[in-house]
Amino acid sequence: MQCTLPPPQWKARDTERQVSTFSPDIEIVTELHPLQLADQEFIRRCSWDAALRYAVQRSGSDDYEVADAIPISHSYMSKILKGSAGLHGTKLVTFIRRTRSLAPLQWIAEQLGADVVLRDRRAAEVAELRARLMQLQGERA
Repeated sequence: MQCTLPPPQWKARDTERQVSTFSPDIEIVTELHPLQLADQEFIRRCSWDAALRYAVQRSGSDDYEVADAIPISHSYMSKILKGSAGLHGTKLVTFIRRTRSLAPLQWIAEQLGADVVLRDRRAAEVAELRARLMQLQGERA
């Protein structure tokens, strides 16, 4: 007697998205959607996995879409959001860029007694150009 079991419901979704799950060249545009700071009071009270869940919830994407962008498996993403698995290194950076939330970085900074300060790239570029202009004007004189 042969017995067959139906595939689990999540398997169909994994199969549909398998092409994008392991795609290394996913473009993330942070210029159009700048990184957002989370409420500092929330960060002081929350746990690591709560900061990650907050980032996913505020991103406008579901956890499967974020997992596909990192790329990690959907089951591993569930473990990360439950706090039973880790997210670090370049995958954490990709997670922050994909969710456009600095909540995980703020949580790490809070644990170390530090603050996250966003820098203005345009202001830095203007300062560099002004310094170069002053240098060129000084050489000419």
